[in-house]
Amino acid sequence: MNTPLPKRMRSISLPLLSGVLICLSGTVLATEDGYSPRRLGAFSGAMKYCEEKHDEKGSRYQRVRMRIAREVDGMSRREKERALDARDKAYERGRFLGKRLDRDECRSLLRQSEWQRYRDD
Repeated sequence: MNTPLPKRMRSISLPLLSGVLICLSGTVLATEDGYSPRRLGAFSGAMKYCEEKHDEKGSRYQRVRMRIAREVDGMSRREKERALDARDKAYERGRFLGKRLDRDECRSLLRQSEWQRYRDD
């Protein structure tokens, strides 16, 4: 039995639904932020993994990782915990954003423009 909603209910439900969708899209955008604590921490863990497994020069990934550590150090306690948790998971799993960290993937992470600010000037 599908009974139509009363006119007043329809006028309330549509704006309510749009508000919920806007809030949810804002949450998704915030988590997709390129420099969110989790993503930054995961990148740091990826750099540590790449440093230990694939760095023949011995310092290229470490320099990037140390710059990220300075930024994480300036975060709030809660953000710092998120970043450190993501760092540890990325390092243990050998993955960054679902991609396995082989030699080519590690090199491509250093070339990505979003991480250029962590390279030496």
